[in-house]
Amino acid sequence: MTNDTPPLGRAATPPPGAVPPDAPAVVIVDQDAGVTAALAEMLLDNGIGATAVASTHALLDHHRLHRCDVVILDMAACGDGGLSVMRSLTDGQRSPAIIVMTRLATEVDRIVALEMGADDCVARPISPREMLARVRAVLRRRNRLSRDGVRPIASTALPPVEVACFAGWAFDVRSRRLVSPAGEPVPLTNGEFGMLATFVTAPQTVHSREELVRAYGREWGNPHDRSIDVNLSRLRRKLALHARDELIRTVRNGGYLFVPIVHYRRPGETALAN
Repeated sequence: MTNDTPPLGRAATPPPGAVPPDAPAVVIVDQDAGVTAALAEMLLDNGIGATAVASTHALLDHHRLHRCDVVILDMAACGDGGLSVMRSLTDGQRSPAIIVMTRLATEVDRIVALEMGADDCVARPISPREMLARVRAVLRRRNRLSRDGVRPIASTALPPVEVACFAGWAFDVRSRRLVSPAGEPVPLTNGEFGMLATFVTAPQTVHSREELVRAYGREWGNPHDRSIDVNLSRLRRKLALHARDELIRTVRNGGYLFVPIVHYRRPGETALAN
C-alpha cells in the first residue's frame, strides 16, 4: 500500500491515465482511514475511480456535484441518520447503488438495509478483494461494467425495450426513469429496476424466483434469498400507489406474473393507450 493516501473528504486521485474519465465512480464513507485507504487502493488498481469522504454530509455534497455510481456506506458513520441518508441518495434519477457495511450483518440487518434502499449489506471486517467483487456485481446490475470487470458497457447492452407503457405508467429502461400515471417520477433501487425491466420485457409470463435472482444480479445469492421478497414487496407498494388492480401476481408453485398489457415506444413519442 502506498503512503500517499489522500486525507478523508478528498478524492483518492490515481496517477494520470490510470483510471479513464468514464470509469465507474465509487464513494467510500468510513471513519476508519486505514479501511478507506485499502478499499480505495484496491478499486483504483482495478480501474474504478474512488473518492473517500469522512461524513454523510460530505457524501451528500459530493453526490450533488459529481457523478456517483456506487456508495460504500459504513452505517457507523451515519449515526442515527441512516434512513435519511439512504432516502436522500435514492430520491431521484441519479441514485447510486449502495453497499452498506455494518458490524453485525444478521438476516434482520440485511433486510432492514434492503428495505431502506441498499443494494447489498456486508459485515465488517471485509477484505478489499471481496468488496471489489461486490462493487463489480452492483455495477453489472447497472450495466456500468462488462463481465471482465473493467470496461464500461455500451448502451446497446441494455434490453431492446426503450419506453414500456402499462396501466398508465411509463418506464424508460435506458434512462432508468419510471413515471406514474399522475406524471410523477418514482425512484427505483437497482433491485426494483432489474425486476421491473424483466417484467416489462416479457409481460404476462410467469417468472421464476431463479429468473428474478439473475435479474437482481445477486451472483452470490440463491432463489430463497429474502432480498427477492423485499424488493418485490417494495416494487408492488410503489406500483399500488397509482393502480387499482394488482399488477404483479403471485403464481402458486410457479413464480410471479406481470399482469398488464405492455406497449413499447421510443422516448418522446406519444404513449399508446393502455
